[in-house]
Amino acid sequence: MVDIIDDDDAVRDSTRALLESYGYEVRDHASAEQFLEHANLKPDCLLVDQHMPGMTGLDLLEHLRAKGDQTPALMMTGRSDPSLEPRAARIGVTLLHKPVPEEQLVLWLKHARPTPA
Repeated sequence: MVDIIDDDDAVRDSTRALLESYGYEVRDHASAEQFLEHANLKPDCLLVDQHMPGMTGLDLLEHLRAKGDQTPALMMTGRSDPSLEPRAARIGVTLLHKPVPEEQLVLWLKHARPTPA
């Protein structure tokens, strides 16, 4: 199960459609807070947008890591911010810049979760 956390409806919808076309099961959430409301669901990996209202993607991932959650995570950002890369690397999160090419996203997923559902 791949969980997408992004406040942009179009990005969530298109990413969901892409991943489902590769055979992945997908859930999506419009915010970090919405994802946390479903903490009992254990995804195989996370695709997280950095810039969202409320809790940012990196704040969410740091929160999860602090609780011992080591779910593979890919953080995506459309903005250049040099402070993100060291923070992401420190907690073992891959950071890619939007738009993320399809091939790069699928390659990351194959590495994070080799077999689609």
